[in-house]
Amino acid sequence: MKNSTKIKAGLLLTSLACAAGATAALVLLQKKREEEVYHEAELKAMDELEEMMREDSDCASCACAEECAAADVQDIADAEEEAADVEDEADEETAAPEDDEEADDEKSVEN
Repeated sequence: MKNSTKIKAGLLLTSLACAAGATAALVLLQKKREEEVYHEAELKAMDELEEMMREDSDCASCACAEECAAADVQDIADAEEEAADVEDEADEETAAPEDDEEADDEKSVEN
């Protein structure tokens, strides 16, 4: 091979190696950023949990814990019942216009 061909091949291989290295570095940097964001989110969640535990000092005893749990269950049941009522009302509202259209159709057929 000629020297110029060897130099061109060497430059090509060097540029390919640099591109691969740069790509690997970018991937590692992105992974590091994602880990930092995840770690920050974990710390924030832990801080929020600690704050909630400090605020809920009334429920520190076992006697209060049962009452709190019962109240939470009741709150959840109430919320589910309320959501079901809203859904039923929405269903009725969507069904009502269809009935009106049918009545209008019947009137036009009779005339």
